[in-house]
Amino acid sequence: MWPTKGDRLPAKLGVNRRRPLQNNMRFLLTFAIDAEFNPWKSRHPFVPYDYDNSGRKRDFDMYRANIANHEVTVLLTGMGAASATRAMRIVPPGEHDAWISTGLAGALDAGLQLGTTVVARAVKTRDHALKIPSEPDFVSVAVSCAARAVDTFLTTETVIVTSLEKESLASIANVVEMESTHILAAAQHRQMPAVAVRCISDIAEEDLPLDFQKIADERGHVKVGGLLKELALHPYRLPLLIRFGRHSRAAAVSLADFLDRFLPALAEDARRTAVAREWAVSTANAAGRKQGWLQ
Repeated sequence: MWPTKGDRLPAKLGVNRRRPLQNNMRFLLTFAIDAEFNPWKSRHPFVPYDYDNSGRKRDFDMYRANIANHEVTVLLTGMGAASATRAMRIVPPGEHDAWISTGLAGALDAGLQLGTTVVARAVKTRDHALKIPSEPDFVSVAVSCAARAVDTFLTTETVIVTSLEKESLASIANVVEMESTHILAAAQHRQMPAVAVRCISDIAEEDLPLDFQKIADERGHVKVGGLLKELALHPYRLPLLIRFGRHSRAAAVSLADFLDRFLPALAEDARRTAVAREWAVSTANAAGRKQGWLQ
């Protein structure tokens, strides 16, 4: 089980101080763009957190909310490796207990359907330069909350547009997206437990209606000129674009439903683990004292 504020964390997590056992957890969740976050944002009292402690405006959008007893920070990283890597540098050290890379993704595995929430046992880049495991206990908790565990998320530098491209990648991964490996690499560097969770917005057999890197910037803002140009060249894709937007919104709602189950479940799992460990320590100490009396 994963450690919490009530535990002395193992050396692999790099925390050598003991924090008092509390009922609240501190989560950092990353989404690439606001559209992925919007359904969940609308359910909770998120407020913008535009300025850092020095009063300087942040380069990336950040939000905070108290959900139940838990402190939740959301960071919008933008799309792609470069943007996600820059975004993670603004996260203050020591402010969170767990990181969750989340958002929408495309299926490479033909068995994954629209709206399926998937959790990765590991994430990797297409060039195989990076492969990072998710925290195993986080994966187990996600599965208990109705996510489907898959072996690998593939993080690519470009949008995978066609079903033929997806088919060519299906032998090396189950899901394709553009940020998770870089986010989990940052977590690993800080010795922070993390997990990658996504919801499927396009299936393996489906072409994307457009190459979104041509019509949107890395923050997800539509380039009107680029959109009009693409639709002028391919007018038949407009109904497909509308359908894709509908599917993406539905997937984002499914993801919000999952997150509302997942965060309390993680916190409860952490609480049980902390109590069990404190009981084990107390029992060991009592046994040691008894042994001392008998000598």
